[in-house]
Amino acid sequence: MKFMLDFSKINKKNWLYEILFRYLQFVHNFVYYRQYRVKGKENFPKNEGFLIIGNHQNSLNDALGILFIDPKYHPIYIARADIFKKPLLGKLMRFIRIMPAFRQRDGKEELDKNNIVFNEAMRIMSEGDCVAIFPEATHMDGRYLGQFKKGFARIAFGAAEQSDFKINLKIVPVTNNYSDYFRFQTKLLITVGKPFEFSELYDLYKENPEKARYQLTQKARAAVEELMVNLDDVPNYPQLETICTAYRDKYITDHKLKLRQIESEAEADIAAANVLRSLRDNNPEQYNTLVDKAREYGSLLKELKLRDWIFGFKPSFFCFLLKAVLWVVLIPLWIVCAFLNFVPYYSGFLITNKVKDKLMGPSIHFGLGMLVTMPLWNLIVSVTAGIVSHSWLVAIASLVLLPFTMIVYSRSKGSLKKLINRIRRSNFVTKKDRRYMRAAELRTQIIAEMDALFN
Repeated sequence: MKFMLDFSKINKKNWLYEILFRYLQFVHNFVYYRQYRVKGKENFPKNEGFLIIGNHQNSLNDALGILFIDPKYHPIYIARADIFKKPLLGKLMRFIRIMPAFRQRDGKEELDKNNIVFNEAMRIMSEGDCVAIFPEATHMDGRYLGQFKKGFARIAFGAAEQSDFKINLKIVPVTNNYSDYFRFQTKLLITVGKPFEFSELYDLYKENPEKARYQLTQKARAAVEELMVNLDDVPNYPQLETICTAYRDKYITDHKLKLRQIESEAEADIAAANVLRSLRDNNPEQYNTLVDKAREYGSLLKELKLRDWIFGFKPSFFCFLLKAVLWVVLIPLWIVCAFLNFVPYYSGFLITNKVKDKLMGPSIHFGLGMLVTMPLWNLIVSVTAGIVSHSWLVAIASLVLLPFTMIVYSRSKGSLKKLINRIRRSNFVTKKDRRYMRAAELRTQIIAEMDALFN
């Protein structure tokens, strides 16, 4: 990046940004996600600047999850510099309050520009605003925590040094937990941990800055890890997810938590991840046996084209018949909702099908679908409805109701998939399919072994 943008006003009020923020907050919190929950919001410091650090799993969506916690807080983000290479895109990033961080791959001559960015970050916090950074410096490919880079520690110690070490800058750990990275109308939990200080490292920093930064990095990583699901055995990651999924409802029921709530699901998965890590460290042989069972179980699920929940489902012929009849009756409504939302719902696939990094997909779908095509398409449909009906009230009503038709379309798609799963399951049970029986047996064994680890 041969040019350097001016970030001196990045944290100042901007009416256009505020309008965009309110629109995207509504779409993000109530349309894009079925459940968007925040735990620990009261931990944010009041009336002072602070630094947010978080785990990074889902590209831009991680930043949006933090951004929309509370309109009182508008974090300034620091992200990789390569997205600033084109001047127009760089100005767009600045508009949405993102500053660049330069890495070795950007060229040695670019690294000195980090000093400018870090100085701006210190200024922003000294003015009572907050700065957010993902210390892993890149997103992971699942629910596990990577190693932290020292960039955030440079900012933190730099802010303290600017005040002659008279301030105790607070660092707030924030984590995200997604029920699904890729699908629309899923669940997201943002957990805000208790802020911590690092004044005990000031003296060490004066003598050995590099060692002090390293110790702060480790302290920060531990604070983030404590709040999140960390399935850090990456080679066996799919199997660990399979175990968590199979055991989740059992844990929730045993601990009298609320079913189908993202807070309960995250608590169950954190507990399962911790138990699995302990088993791996203390009894590798038993751990590998459990992982092998999960691998076989997951393979059978793919072969049978079934989801895990179907094995814990208690079949009811009346319920099945009622849902089947409802689907037949409501097919016309589903077709209308599909037609009204086809463009915004599927526009992102024009790009994501060509992108190698699959975890960039959700950000593209949100950015292109929710920010661009949905408002434009809904405006076109609403104006058309108003012209055809000769009523501006119809146009306004259409504009208000169209986002909810997207929710109806998405949820009905999920309902149809569940109905198909139930039909397939009934077929396997009737035929006494050996693969299905083996999958059910493996799932029972996995749950029993996890129960034994908790008891």
